[in-house]
Amino acid sequence: MIRNYLLILFFIFAIKQSFCQQIAIGTISSNDKIEMNDKSKRALKVAYLRTFGDGRKLDTFFIDKVGQVKYLILLGSKGNVNSKSAVSITIVNNTVHLNTNSEMKTCSNGACNECNFFTENNKVVACKCESNGSISNHCTYKINDGNYFYTLVSKIIEE
Repeated sequence: MIRNYLLILFFIFAIKQSFCQQIAIGTISSNDKIEMNDKSKRALKVAYLRTFGDGRKLDTFFIDKVGQVKYLILLGSKGNVNSKSAVSITIVNNTVHLNTNSEMKTCSNGACNECNFFTENNKVVACKCESNGSISNHCTYKINDGNYFYTLVSKIIEE
């Protein structure tokens, strides 16, 4: 009896944990481009700046698909260092949503002029240097908790 009760509690907890919060940040236009209001754009820029905390600015953003996963791609820079971040998103009825359970994957260049994501089995798994003639073929790959980015964006949008 107690075992069944504990089993039921476990399943209730597991189901509750599987749901995530999401916030709408824009819509998809007929030509598959993301459209955002000024508040959402500002939220992305501020959240990006605060996520890295090193003065890196968000230059542009767009949506890209890797396998079945859609990502919000964020291109940023600080001096001569460029970075490319991918945050998994969901799109429901042409509305783009950030989720609390997203990961933020980032490629940064050091001596390589152009770093891009390397995919395997329809997932972003690393970075690779795409430019010839670079000093080095070194790119830095990092996975950040997307929940922090989500929290920053949602606070600014809900202000």
